[in-house]
Amino acid sequence: MSILLVSTCDNKLSEREFTNPISRIIGDNHETLHYTQCTSDNISQFDKIIICGTSLKDTSYIKNFDNFRKLFYDFEGSILGICSGMHIVCSIFGSKIVGNREIGMFEVEVLNKNPLCEKSFQAYNIHNYSVKDLENFTVLAKTDTTPQIVKHNSKDVFGISFHPEVRNENILLNYLLI
Repeated sequence: MSILLVSTCDNKLSEREFTNPISRIIGDNHETLHYTQCTSDNISQFDKIIICGTSLKDTSYIKNFDNFRKLFYDFEGSILGICSGMHIVCSIFGSKIVGNREIGMFEVEVLNKNPLCEKSFQAYNIHNYSVKDLENFTVLAKTDTTPQIVKHNSKDVFGISFHPEVRNENILLNYLLI
Protein backbone atom coordinates (compact mmCIF):
# COMPACT_ATOMS: atom_id res chain seq x y z
CA MET A 1 0.00 0.00 0.00
CA SER A 2 1.38 3.39 -0.95
CA ILE A 3 0.24 6.52 0.85
CA LEU A 4 0.53 10.19 -0.10
CA LEU A 5 0.37 12.87 2.59
CA VAL A 6 -0.71 16.19 1.12
CA SER A 7 0.28 19.30 3.05
CA THR A 8 -2.09 22.27 2.89
CA CYS A 9 0.26 24.42 5.00
CA ASP A 10 1.67 27.71 3.74
CA ASN A 11 4.92 27.34 5.68
CA LYS A 12 7.27 24.69 7.04
CA LEU A 13 6.58 25.64 10.67
CA SER A 14 2.90 24.74 10.24
CA GLU A 15 3.91 21.46 8.61
CA ARG A 16 5.76 20.54 11.80
CA GLU A 17 2.49 20.86 13.70
CA PHE A 18 -0.03 19.50 11.21
CA THR A 19 1.75 17.19 8.74
CA ASN A 20 4.78 15.76 10.55
CA PRO A 21 2.77 14.17 13.41
CA ILE A 22 0.65 12.28 10.87
CA SER A 23 3.81 11.18 9.11
CA ARG A 24 5.16 9.84 12.40
CA ILE A 25 1.92 7.98 13.19
CA ILE A 26 1.54 6.24 9.84
CA GLY A 27 5.18 5.18 9.57
CA ASP A 28 7.65 4.95 6.71
CA ASN A 29 5.55 3.78 3.77
CA HIS A 30 4.50 7.19 2.45
CA GLU A 31 5.53 10.27 0.55
CA THR A 32 4.71 13.88 1.47
CA LEU A 33 3.95 16.58 -1.10
CA HIS A 34 2.66 20.12 -0.77
CA TYR A 35 -0.63 20.49 -2.62
CA THR A 36 1.06 22.80 -5.15
CA GLN A 37 3.35 19.89 -6.13
CA CYS A 38 0.49 17.46 -6.80
CA THR A 39 -0.45 16.49 -10.34
CA SER A 40 -2.92 13.92 -11.62
CA ASP A 41 0.04 11.85 -12.79
CA ASN A 42 2.01 11.82 -9.55
CA ILE A 43 -0.98 11.17 -7.28
CA SER A 44 -2.22 8.27 -9.42
CA GLN A 45 0.66 6.08 -8.20
CA PHE A 46 -0.77 6.05 -4.65
CA ASP A 47 -3.43 3.82 -3.09
CA LYS A 48 -4.41 6.27 -0.36
CA ILE A 49 -4.19 10.02 0.07
CA ILE A 50 -4.34 11.85 3.39
CA ILE A 51 -4.92 15.59 3.01
CA CYS A 52 -3.58 17.11 6.23
CA GLY A 53 -4.90 20.13 8.11
CA THR A 54 -3.34 23.52 8.63
CA SER A 55 -3.30 26.45 11.06
CA LEU A 56 -6.22 28.79 11.79
CA LYS A 57 -4.76 31.73 9.85
CA ASP A 58 -3.61 29.62 6.92
CA THR A 59 -6.51 29.74 4.48
CA SER A 60 -4.74 29.88 1.11
CA TYR A 61 -6.05 26.38 0.29
CA ILE A 62 -9.57 27.86 -0.01
CA LYS A 63 -8.54 29.71 -3.17
CA ASN A 64 -7.59 26.40 -4.79
CA PHE A 65 -10.82 24.39 -4.60
CA ASP A 66 -11.07 24.22 -8.42
CA ASN A 67 -7.54 22.78 -8.63
CA PHE A 68 -8.34 20.24 -5.90
CA ARG A 69 -11.44 19.17 -7.81
CA LYS A 70 -9.34 18.52 -10.93
CA LEU A 71 -6.78 16.58 -8.88
CA PHE A 72 -8.90 14.46 -6.58
CA TYR A 73 -12.41 14.09 -8.05
CA ASP A 74 -11.54 11.08 -10.21
CA PHE A 75 -8.87 9.61 -7.93
CA GLU A 76 -9.61 5.88 -7.73
CA GLY A 77 -8.01 5.18 -4.37
CA SER A 78 -9.08 6.17 -0.90
CA ILE A 79 -8.91 9.74 0.43
CA LEU A 80 -8.97 11.01 4.01
CA GLY A 81 -9.26 14.76 4.49
CA ILE A 82 -8.37 16.17 7.92
CA CYS A 83 -9.68 19.63 8.94
CA SER A 84 -8.84 21.76 5.87
CA GLY A 85 -8.59 18.43 4.05
CA MET A 86 -12.21 17.74 5.01
CA HIS A 87 -13.19 21.13 3.59
CA ILE A 88 -11.39 20.19 0.38
CA VAL A 89 -12.95 16.74 -0.08
CA CYS A 90 -16.43 17.94 0.84
CA SER A 91 -16.24 20.95 -1.50
CA ILE A 92 -15.05 18.70 -4.35
CA PHE A 93 -18.31 16.77 -4.06
CA GLY A 94 -20.68 19.73 -3.75
CA SER A 95 -20.73 20.68 -0.06
CA LYS A 96 -20.38 24.26 1.14
CA ILE A 97 -17.74 25.68 3.49
CA VAL A 98 -19.16 27.93 6.23
CA GLY A 99 -17.65 29.95 9.04
CA ASN A 100 -17.61 28.01 12.31
CA ARG A 101 -14.82 28.56 14.82
CA GLU A 102 -14.16 25.69 17.21
CA ILE A 103 -11.07 25.44 19.40
CA GLY A 104 -10.52 22.86 22.10
CA MET A 105 -11.72 19.45 23.15
CA PHE A 106 -15.21 18.38 22.10
CA GLU A 107 -17.30 15.29 22.78
CA VAL A 108 -17.87 13.46 19.49
CA GLU A 109 -20.90 11.19 19.18
CA VAL A 110 -20.68 8.28 16.73
CA LEU A 111 -23.93 8.10 14.73
CA ASN A 112 -23.24 5.29 12.28
CA LYS A 113 -21.11 2.17 12.36
CA ASN A 114 -17.88 2.87 10.52
CA PRO A 115 -14.32 1.57 10.15
CA LEU A 116 -12.68 4.61 11.77
CA CYS A 117 -14.19 4.59 15.26
CA GLU A 118 -16.62 2.47 17.25
CA LYS A 119 -17.83 4.62 20.12
CA SER A 120 -18.07 8.24 21.20
CA PHE A 121 -14.83 9.99 22.14
CA GLN A 122 -13.23 13.38 22.78
CA ALA A 123 -11.39 15.11 19.95
CA TYR A 124 -9.34 18.26 19.51
CA ASN A 125 -10.74 20.83 17.08
CA ILE A 126 -8.99 23.96 15.86
CA HIS A 127 -10.69 25.47 12.83
CA ASN A 128 -12.54 28.51 11.53
CA TYR A 129 -14.73 26.63 9.05
CA SER A 130 -17.06 23.70 8.81
CA VAL A 131 -19.11 22.04 6.07
CA LYS A 132 -22.81 21.97 5.23
CA ASP A 133 -25.01 20.66 2.41
CA LEU A 134 -23.61 17.15 2.76
CA GLU A 135 -26.01 15.44 0.32
CA ASN A 136 -23.19 13.30 -1.12
CA PHE A 137 -21.95 12.27 2.33
CA THR A 138 -23.13 10.32 5.34
CA VAL A 139 -22.35 11.90 8.71
CA LEU A 140 -20.68 9.19 10.79
CA ALA A 141 -19.95 11.27 13.90
CA LYS A 142 -20.74 14.76 15.15
CA THR A 143 -20.56 17.19 18.04
CA ASP A 144 -23.66 19.07 19.17
CA THR A 145 -23.17 21.55 16.32
CA THR A 146 -20.79 20.17 13.71
CA PRO A 147 -20.25 17.10 11.52
CA GLN A 148 -16.96 15.58 12.69
CA ILE A 149 -16.56 12.51 10.47
CA VAL A 150 -18.21 12.05 7.08
CA LYS A 151 -17.97 9.45 4.32
CA HIS A 152 -18.85 9.92 0.68
CA ASN A 153 -21.94 7.89 -0.24
CA SER A 154 -20.32 5.97 -3.11
CA LYS A 155 -16.56 6.59 -2.94
CA ASP A 156 -13.91 5.63 -0.42
CA VAL A 157 -13.58 9.28 0.67
CA PHE A 158 -13.66 10.38 4.31
CA GLY A 159 -13.50 13.76 6.00
CA ILE A 160 -12.56 14.46 9.62
CA SER A 161 -13.14 17.90 11.10
CA PHE A 162 -10.94 17.43 14.18
CA HIS A 163 -7.21 16.66 14.38
CA PRO A 164 -6.77 12.91 15.05
CA GLU A 165 -3.01 13.38 15.30
CA VAL A 166 -3.53 15.14 18.65
CA ARG A 167 -5.45 12.55 20.71
CA ASN A 168 -6.99 10.03 18.34
CA GLU A 169 -4.10 8.31 16.57
CA ASN A 170 -6.14 5.11 16.41
CA ILE A 171 -8.46 6.74 13.88
CA LEU A 172 -5.53 7.29 11.51
CA LEU A 173 -4.34 3.73 12.05
CA ASN A 174 -7.87 2.41 11.43
CA TYR A 175 -7.99 4.37 8.17
CA LEU A 176 -4.84 2.58 6.99
CA LEU A 177 -6.64 -0.76 7.47
CA ILE A 178 -9.50 0.12 5.12
